[in-house]
Amino acid sequence: MKRYATLKDVAKLAGTTAATVSYVLNEKEGRYISDETRRKVLEAAEQLEYVKSIGASSLKGKSRKLIAILIPQFENQFFTRIVVASEEVFVKHGYDLIICNTFDKPEREKAILNRMIQQRVDGIILTPTKMGTENTKLLRKVGMKMVVVDRPLPGVKDFFWVATNNYGCGFVGAHYLFSKGHKRVAYIGWNSGIEDLEARKRAFFDAADTYGISQDSLIVAEGGFSAEEGCRLTSYVLEKHPEVTAIFYGFNIQALGGVTCLSQRGISIPEELSVMIIGSPEWIMAGKNDFTHVDMNDLELGRKAANLLLSQIQAEGDVPFQHIIQDCSLIEGSSVRDIR
Repeated sequence: MKRYATLKDVAKLAGTTAATVSYVLNEKEGRYISDETRRKVLEAAEQLEYVKSIGASSLKGKSRKLIAILIPQFENQFFTRIVVASEEVFVKHGYDLIICNTFDKPEREKAILNRMIQQRVDGIILTPTKMGTENTKLLRKVGMKMVVVDRPLPGVKDFFWVATNNYGCGFVGAHYLFSKGHKRVAYIGWNSGIEDLEARKRAFFDAADTYGISQDSLIVAEGGFSAEEGCRLTSYVLEKHPEVTAIFYGFNIQALGGVTCLSQRGISIPEELSVMIIGSPEWIMAGKNDFTHVDMNDLELGRKAANLLLSQIQAEGDVPFQHIIQDCSLIEGSSVRDIR
C-alpha cells in the first residue's frame, strides 16, 4: 500500500537523523548544519517527494475525518448540487468537508491540492481543470484516496471516476431537435479545451448525420464560460444566421445569458425560436419557464462519488479502480416547437 514519505525516510536516504532533516526542511536557525548535509537532505526530500504534514502530526496516521472537494465553478448549480449530495453522505459517516473553488485555473488547483496533501485529508473529490492529469500526479503517487467527477484525467487509466455521459447528453438533446424537424440549428458552447466536454459538440454533428442533415446547415458558436458570453454568442447567431430555427445550449451558464438575450430582444420561445439546454438549474423550470433540457442527474453523481470515496477509505486493502458513467435524461418542456 502506498504511503507518504516521512522524516525518517528522508533521513535514512540522506544518511543523517530525523532531527537534522526537520531543521533543514523547516529552515530553522540556531544549529550549524554543513552545506553538504543540507544538500543531501534536500535531494533526498525531492527524490522521495516528501510533503510536510501540517496539523496532523499528533494523529499518527489516524483518520482526520476530513474530506476535500474541489469544484471549478461555484456559480454552476451542477457542481453545487454535487457538493450538497456528497455532503449528505459524508455527514452520516462523521466526516467534515473542505470545499474549494478552483475557478478552472490549473495553478490554483495545483496549490489547493498541495495544501490538502499537507493537511493529510482522508480523501479528495475533484473535478479537474485541463491540467488535472499533471496536477494530480503526486496524489496518485502517494496513494491519496481520490474520486474524479465529471471530467476525466486524460492519459491516466487507473483512477476512480464518476461522470455523466457527455457525448450522450449532446446526442440526446440534438436528436430531439432534429426529430422535431429542425435542420438549421445553432450549437452554442464553451471553448473549454477539455476533450470530454467537447464530446457534446461531436454528438451534435453525429446526431445530424443520423437524420441526413448536412453539417453545412449547422452553426457552431463557442466562447468563454459565462452568462455574458452566452448572451454575446446568442446575439452573434441571431445577427449572422437569422435562418436558424433552434438553438442548442451545451452549458447551462451560457444558456442563462442566452435566454435573457432572447427575452430582451422580444423573441418568443418556441413560436419564433426553439431552445434546448444541457443542464437542469432551478431557473429552467421556475415560474413561466418550461425549457426542454437534458438532465445530467447531478445529485446522483454526488452520491455515487461520495460512496466510492468512502469505499476506498474504509477498505482494509486496495480497492479496484472503477469508472462509473451514468446516463442522462431528456426532460420535455415547451421550448421546442415541432416544425415537421
